[in-house]
Amino acid sequence: MKKRVVAILCAGALLAGLAGCGGSSSEGETAKGGDSEEMTISIMWQQEVSEQFWDLPLEKFQEAHPDVKVEFESNAKASEVIRNLLNVQEAPDIFYSWISDVDYYGFAEEGLLYPVDDILEEQNAEGTKTLGETIFSAGLEMGKIGDSHYFLPTSKLIAGNFYSGKLFQEKGWEVPKTWEEYLALCGQIKDGGVTPMIYAGVYPFMLADAFLVPMMYNLDPQSLEAINQNEPGAWKQPAVLEVIQRLEEMRDAGYIDKNSLAMDHIQSQIDFIGNKDAFVPSGSWLEGEMEGQWPQDFQLSPMYAPGEDSEKTSSTAVVECMVLPKQEDDKKLEYIKELVQLFYSEENAQYVAENTGFMLALEEQSDEVMSALPESAQAMWEMADDNVTILSATYKVRYKEVLEELNNCINALIQEEINAEEFCERMDQTAQEIESGE
Repeated sequence: MKKRVVAILCAGALLAGLAGCGGSSSEGETAKGGDSEEMTISIMWQQEVSEQFWDLPLEKFQEAHPDVKVEFESNAKASEVIRNLLNVQEAPDIFYSWISDVDYYGFAEEGLLYPVDDILEEQNAEGTKTLGETIFSAGLEMGKIGDSHYFLPTSKLIAGNFYSGKLFQEKGWEVPKTWEEYLALCGQIKDGGVTPMIYAGVYPFMLADAFLVPMMYNLDPQSLEAINQNEPGAWKQPAVLEVIQRLEEMRDAGYIDKNSLAMDHIQSQIDFIGNKDAFVPSGSWLEGEMEGQWPQDFQLSPMYAPGEDSEKTSSTAVVECMVLPKQEDDKKLEYIKELVQLFYSEENAQYVAENTGFMLALEEQSDEVMSALPESAQAMWEMADDNVTILSATYKVRYKEVLEELNNCINALIQEEINAEEFCERMDQTAQEIESGE
């Protein structure tokens, strides 16, 4: 765990008996109109690359408010400690961990989080539009409970399937656009001595995001909404059953690498890089995540899930979010709002892209930001035009038990322990147990 103080009280405020840095109370007033009494804002962040998302905002904030202290804690166990901190009312003012590891929805429903709707009404740092219009809409939608928003998305990522452009060129394989084309290509790939697909068996939801859920939506756009709302029978819908039958068909034809079951994302991606497998489901982060592993002429290339026709398809937005624990200090809240404005500035979007290879969660991105992304990520977003629908799979974070069972069912299907009908039956049973409170 690392903690750093990025803004400290000026020396005069530390001397006993003396007033604030500026001397008189009028001189010590901040840009917010308050006095210079000590104020500390705390941020707890999951220890990983997106810590750098805060570098520039904190620097800008420190310049504007040298009398406000901001404690930034990088914590590898953030997801494990936040519940206790919330319970004892010692939570940080801003918190982030992997959305799959914490129950943000449960926190919100318990009244432990601050609804950010008033923050979304604030102008962005450039003064050109509101923050609600500035921030990635699919990410905001993920954090909507009733009429209120509780999540602020941090990164804008998208799921997809990847292949080696060089391998495809050498083998004469054409990139498929429809399911029929995809299935036919898998036969060619297998005949060429390569396994068509490998996935991360430790994280099967990556296969769902990039491949299964988009195909469900392509067959029936209402199918995902029913799953997101946990409606009775949602996992037994014809579109859902057909997609799971497609996965079963791939399994039976030997198109899925059985080594997947024991592999995490890194291990499966290493086999993919070695051309043992032709496709791997991942996302716009893949090139950066495996930096240093790519052969110089690999030509990492993305494609979205096969569509029902050659013109249209869809893909799942992969969104990480920060939240604000319940806040009752109005003065501190004004500073937090300013930090949020700085976080979602165009200048920070450029900094994040250049220094991390990630895309900040803005609805629109400048050409400068796009050009700073890894080439495969640029290609993915260029492909995400009007013919690609970006999906918000809120069930993953709203219903943790459903996500866990989905992971179990995908692997059980690949292990030939269940068939497609049993897959859907198990998923529906888990979903309805949640509704009944069992």
